[in-house]
Amino acid sequence: MKPTDPGHQLIVDFLRAEIARMRSGGIPVGEDDFRGLHIPDAEVDRLLGSFATNRGVPDAEHDALLARLAAYPAEASERFARLVEHFALGPFEAGCLLLCLVVEDDLGAERLIAYVQDDVSKRRPRVDLAARLFAPGADDDDSWAAAFHPSWPLVRWKLIQVFDEPGQPFTPLRARYIALHPGVAMYLRGAAAIDESLFPFAELVAHGQPLTQRIARAELDEAMAAKLHAFPIASLDTRVIAVSGKDPAQQEASAAALASGSNRPLLTVDFQELAGQLGLEAAMTVVLREAGLRDAVAFIGNTGLLTNEQWAWLMSTLRQPSPAPLVVITTTPERPPWTGLTISLPPGTFEGRRATWLRELGEANSVTAAELDVLADTFELSATRIAEAARIAAGTALWNSPAAAIPVTEDVFAAARVAASPVLLSFARRITPRYHWNDIILPGDTRAQLEELTGRARYARMVLDTWGFGARRVGRGATALFAGPSGTGKTMAAEIMARELQLELYAIDLSGVVSKYIGETEKNLETIFTEASAASALLFFDEADALFGKRSEVKDAHDRYANIETAYLLQRIEAYPGPVILATNLKLNLDEAFLRRLDFAIDFPFPEEAERTLIWRRAFPAATPLDPSVDFGFLANQFRLTGGNIRNIALAAAFMAAADNSALGMSHLMAATRREYQKLGRMISESDFGVHTGGRLPSENGR
Repeated sequence: MKPTDPGHQLIVDFLRAEIARMRSGGIPVGEDDFRGLHIPDAEVDRLLGSFATNRGVPDAEHDALLARLAAYPAEASERFARLVEHFALGPFEAGCLLLCLVVEDDLGAERLIAYVQDDVSKRRPRVDLAARLFAPGADDDDSWAAAFHPSWPLVRWKLIQVFDEPGQPFTPLRARYIALHPGVAMYLRGAAAIDESLFPFAELVAHGQPLTQRIARAELDEAMAAKLHAFPIASLDTRVIAVSGKDPAQQEASAAALASGSNRPLLTVDFQELAGQLGLEAAMTVVLREAGLRDAVAFIGNTGLLTNEQWAWLMSTLRQPSPAPLVVITTTPERPPWTGLTISLPPGTFEGRRATWLRELGEANSVTAAELDVLADTFELSATRIAEAARIAAGTALWNSPAAAIPVTEDVFAAARVAASPVLLSFARRITPRYHWNDIILPGDTRAQLEELTGRARYARMVLDTWGFGARRVGRGATALFAGPSGTGKTMAAEIMARELQLELYAIDLSGVVSKYIGETEKNLETIFTEASAASALLFFDEADALFGKRSEVKDAHDRYANIETAYLLQRIEAYPGPVILATNLKLNLDEAFLRRLDFAIDFPFPEEAERTLIWRRAFPAATPLDPSVDFGFLANQFRLTGGNIRNIALAAAFMAAADNSALGMSHLMAATRREYQKLGRMISESDFGVHTGGRLPSENGR
């Protein structure tokens, strides 16, 4: 604020009148060089006498100044007038802001403030000074003090900050210092940048072309965009709208359309990150204050990870009067609903995602039309995420082949998986698929069921959407139970499926999911399913009987909640859009309701001799130096082992052969087999090795 500004001159006139009043009252202002360092007798006598007189009756000049203060917002700068209007400030509160602003912008005013406060060390205005200047009869009527209550605008919205006297905790209100909040001071000075505490979690998008570009980039439905653009937000009572949907880009585009239609800027906020940095209440305060100052539509995005308690607090806060013209909060169908206006956005369509992939990849790519269909069907990505995936694929292509720099199919699918990667590190382990169909040895019917299950996931869109079967089915995903002894290929089969479908594979860590506290297990599972749904990731629950066990007879509260948990899991698995595989060694321990609702129940039997022979042959990479004496038929016939055990033996034997610096022979395989039996706690006799005496371990040969 410049000295020529009417507000600056108004505050100076208030100070001039107060100095005149002090002098006429016998206050020896500035007459003592040591004033502030000691209290002279004359000052004590004056103070004792002042208690018997009324010093608070304003004179005519003071009345005139108060009238000028009340009228000032009408002639003030646009920003100051907006602040007073949006935050519903009265003349006293406006005077406090002006007083603090003068001190902020004119350091020379500090000496004048110290003079009026009768102490050279007190250069910043105190509450007492504001009361003397702007509150008629401040000594007899302390109604002005309400302006500094936390529920009133000055303090609630942190327009000013109130400080204790240094070194004096619990300072009386009159003796406390006041100062503008730095963000408010910058705003009143005309700064374009938003409050520094919002960086890097928020962005102010000016009205005009940038908003139009955001709406177009998110591919918001034209009819919906037009309706939002024409919506009369000034007529909305609560001035808060919830936008429900799964695409964050479209939710933000909805807020952009509302802002564009009302000729306002858009303040977009990553609220989850901001609340993590500042705390929930401080984050909400700074967002609404900044939106009120900027006359902006506030878009509070990324609220999906807020707890239900935090969400309830957020809703209760937004029901209270707000300085922001409009607040748009994001929500999902799983959230408790906002009790005001809620706009439900239609889910993204296959056709929309396919068109976005085609546009973002451009003509220079090797992705076929059929592969585009798979991309659009498998990955439920927003337009923003698809653009990110396309950039990742282009960068990978440039790195792999600078001359051509054309993304190949593998680059695009890998980029899509990155863009859709869920945040499941607390509850799941990501598995990189390593196996192909040729790597797994299974009975013919088991293999056929696995291929049918893969086809169920691959052709879901065609059958459910194009052919209309989706109207008769609750969920879109393929669900299966893999049952069989450990080592029979359940995890390998899941890896093969993920590789065939080009999906992420997550093995759920039950130790991190299951909780002894009621409701926590469901909350953890909800996080898993919600986070994984965008990528339609393949979820693999190993030892599923620990989580999906039979429901029990209700004998107490724990049984009742355990059964509720089981029922919840049934519903959530059915609603999940991607493949879900439950693996167990003990099929009979699973609840029958699960078996009835699953698409497949595939048994992985113990391999027979013919299958074990094939497993033995494929357990060794082509580069392994095998001795011609290795007899796979003998191994398969003599030792009844699963594929997992056989692979363990092959690896152990390879290390033994490397230590001997020789080809891998039967002696190494016999020794490794004995070790595997020891590990399993199973008995083995010398006769089991037949003519192959290498079953003796090195320590038994006197080494």
